[in-house]
Amino acid sequence: MNNSNFWLTYEPEGKFNLLELANTQRAITNFVKILTEKEIKVDFHAHNDGDSMTNGERITISSTISMNTIDSVVGTALHEAAHCKYTDFSILKRLMNEMYSRGIQSGHSIISTLLNFIEDRRIDSLIYQNAPGYQGYYRSMYERYFYSKTIDKSLKGPEYREENWESYLFRIINIFNKNTDLDALAVLPQIFNTIDLKNIDRLKNTADSLDTAVEIYKILADHFKSMTPEERKSQVQQNKQNASDKAPSREETKKAFAKQEQFIKGVVHKAASSQKELNQIEAINKSNIKEDRVSAVDKNGVKRSARKVHVIDGITNSLINSNLYGVFNASDFAYRDNIDEGLNLGKKLLRKLQITNEQVTLASKRLKSGKIDARRVYAANFENDIFYKIDRANYKPISIHLSIDGSGSMQGEKWKQVLTNTIALGYVSLHMKNIDLTISIRTTGEDPSLSSKTTHIPLLILAFDSKKHTLKDLKKLGYYKVYGLTPEGMCLNALNKYIPNSSYYLDSYLINMSDGFPTFESSGFVYKGKSAILDTTKAVNNIKKKGVNVLSYFIETDTSTFVKVNELMDDFRTMYGKSATFIDPKNIYQITKTLNNLFLKRDLIS
Repeated sequence: MNNSNFWLTYEPEGKFNLLELANTQRAITNFVKILTEKEIKVDFHAHNDGDSMTNGERITISSTISMNTIDSVVGTALHEAAHCKYTDFSILKRLMNEMYSRGIQSGHSIISTLLNFIEDRRIDSLIYQNAPGYQGYYRSMYERYFYSKTIDKSLKGPEYREENWESYLFRIINIFNKNTDLDALAVLPQIFNTIDLKNIDRLKNTADSLDTAVEIYKILADHFKSMTPEERKSQVQQNKQNASDKAPSREETKKAFAKQEQFIKGVVHKAASSQKELNQIEAINKSNIKEDRVSAVDKNGVKRSARKVHVIDGITNSLINSNLYGVFNASDFAYRDNIDEGLNLGKKLLRKLQITNEQVTLASKRLKSGKIDARRVYAANFENDIFYKIDRANYKPISIHLSIDGSGSMQGEKWKQVLTNTIALGYVSLHMKNIDLTISIRTTGEDPSLSSKTTHIPLLILAFDSKKHTLKDLKKLGYYKVYGLTPEGMCLNALNKYIPNSSYYLDSYLINMSDGFPTFESSGFVYKGKSAILDTTKAVNNIKKKGVNVLSYFIETDTSTFVKVNELMDDFRTMYGKSATFIDPKNIYQITKTLNNLFLKRDLIS
């Protein structure tokens, strides 16, 4: 089992989609933060990124992730995070100047490779000791990028046994492989002892790693300088005496070695994401988009479990700019007048509702117990009652979840009127201490999990919450583009968990505004007709079981387009109850009037 199974909500099939990539990015970012105790940004590789996996402030990872590669991707990110925590990048940046100051005029690229190799061993040892929970990710990383059967066989073979820089780099990089042959090169045992992996923690910083890398370089430089051509030739013959004949070709070995060199240098292959994908992943993260699974009944009456509903928590700027689901406009210009009108309406409504912010106080005097009434003490005798008590009661808090049908049939005047009244109610909730309002939109959008833009997903947008949002957030409703189908019951099933129970201390309401009936189709799943209506009825009843009061308003369309008006009304009442109300889109103020009366209810709790 992968180490990542412990935090993955489920095992994705094939390449991770955008939602799964965003989930992975969040998880890796948390791992990196825990490890480094810093806010290190973790991004997917884009075309304009450089080769370096990290510069100490930012880590890039591959966007081609599957269950087969997830652990190695996490391991690579943790390895780079270890560099962010323990490596002194200033030494790497001024390495060439440092070499010149030490009188080393050449071989800078070799020293750089040796330094990276030693530094990797140093920081990896620190992680293994201090964060044992990450060891599994590290092993997966090395198995993917570093270890291979080709290398294992090549270490026993005749290749890379010449007395030159390339052979030594190959043997040094693999010096701790169980198949390594210390007799393959003349001074390889001396280098093995110089690295001294068992005591690698003696190296306290990057400067110590550099000293070791320079020491190895000098051992090799002095060795090559001291050898005559004849001695070199003789030494190579000796090196190959115990080599195995059963080994990969030079080309195969060189290819595997090049992959190792890239890993040592931090140039790990990273599949690039387009800038659009990066923007969409950012939108998913900033909007805290979740994939919920609900049951639903198809048109044939067959219950289908684990149907997907995407839940968006808040309308963020990145969500608007990326237009992730195809349900947002780049500008709120089309609805700006409606927003202003809604704010003015909200201000008028607020003036009528100030009474619900009041506190009722009742003072009871001449009691036999309680607090002493100082004004009665001077005239009291032994027979007078001089105590008093004050009772305070507040108006019962109201929690309202206003859920709006945002499907394409709501376009035009209906949506404008709904938006105006919704903004008004949102404004009131921001200024009333005992009225909490949540606004959600139910619709469908283009599924970011799939490449086809013709495939839609049920969408529940938790657009506004008066407990945590501001007027600026409320105005973002103007960016919503009326769009999609009506997966009524599916969205209501997902919505249920966000609606609080009614209690002695709280009145909870669900207010629905819609103009259609359950309709949704995707990948062979058809949700409509009587079975979808009954499925929605069940979803509404489950909400009512929590003591939630349901008020539903059907915003009528021109009835001439409907042949069976009575049947239409009966079906809507089947879903939402006998109290369901049918209103003209031009008279949506009726909803505001109803809520006005609701807000003025004078239920007190002490």
